Amino acid sequence: MSEPSSRPLRPVWLDILAGLAEARGARVHVEPVYGYAGYIEAADGRRHFFKGTNFDINGAGAASLAKDKDYAGRMLAEAGLPVPEAVLIHAPRRRYAMALKNPVVASRLATEAAAEIFAETVGWPVFVKPNEGSEGEGVMKAGDREALGAALGELFQLNDRVLVQKAVGGNDYRVVVLDGEVLAAFHRVPLRVSGDGRSMLGRLIEMRIAELGAEGRGRRIAADDPRILKHLMADGRSFEDIPARDETVTLLPNANLSTGGTATDATATLTDEARLLAVSAARALGLRFAGVDLMLEDGGAAHLLEVNAAPGLSYFHRLGKREAAIVEAIYARLFEAITAD
Repeated sequence: MSEPSSRPLRPVWLDILAGLAEARGARVHVEPVYGYAGYIEAADGRRHFFKGTNFDINGAGAASLAKDKDYAGRMLAEAGLPVPEAVLIHAPRRRYAMALKNPVVASRLATEAAAEIFAETVGWPVFVKPNEGSEGEGVMKAGDREALGAALGELFQLNDRVLVQKAVGGNDYRVVVLDGEVLAAFHRVPLRVSGDGRSMLGRLIEMRIAELGAEGRGRRIAADDPRILKHLMADGRSFEDIPARDETVTLLPNANLSTGGTATDATATLTDEARLLAVSAARALGLRFAGVDLMLEDGGAAHLLEVNAAPGLSYFHRLGKREAAIVEAIYARLFEAITAD
């Protein structure tokens, strides 16, 4: 493990919580080495613990289940909610270890062959992602068997379980829910570039990444990030392509802000059906506080992508004054809910 910094970078949500606590006669204590975990001590002395954005407003069991995309998807489907079809694929080392302990269980674990059969059944492309993870880390799009095998092989290096999911289209939304109420919704757009009819994709990407860096955004993406090339290849494109003027080219399969995506406030325009779906998803997983990711098609169809029990809102806070005010209002409501218990 690398040595921790003597001055850990303080996340914006922690500053917001500290300000809320001070105004209410409470305090926020953070362990001093990493600056990542601690507790809120209310005016009456009660302590409410957190680790990152994992607050004890959600039960440990519910939060753990939500983190597991396969289990969460099954629970949501059992509740009658629309989730994309998926299959959980187990790494060879996991299957081997399980065979030593319980051969019967090991024989039921899906293999790479099952992933191919699944993709052929639901249709290409498919999304391949770690079964546990956040901020779009490790998400890939595979358009054929070769790409699927490569994606599984890469993800198996760090993950024992990988989810292969049917691709669904539409507009990407993050909906923040607290105690059955939608507090905010953001429409998210993946990292993309617009053609000028002259420049190659590689050059357009370099310029866009430089713009993000100047804005202090996109810290988890670079112009030579292999995820960009893989996504372009899945769409039959390369860095040498020259997009037409005003042609939009999407560079990543997810719309996470940490990898250069953009977002706009959509709280007022979110449909009643989408609100109900987000609230129902949080309730189905036993979560009081959640970030629910939806894909909404223009024709009205909706899909639940995942439910996050510890949604990060720092990137939304950086988008502008309006978004910052929305995020601060969310944390004010969250603070009151946490300390009321």
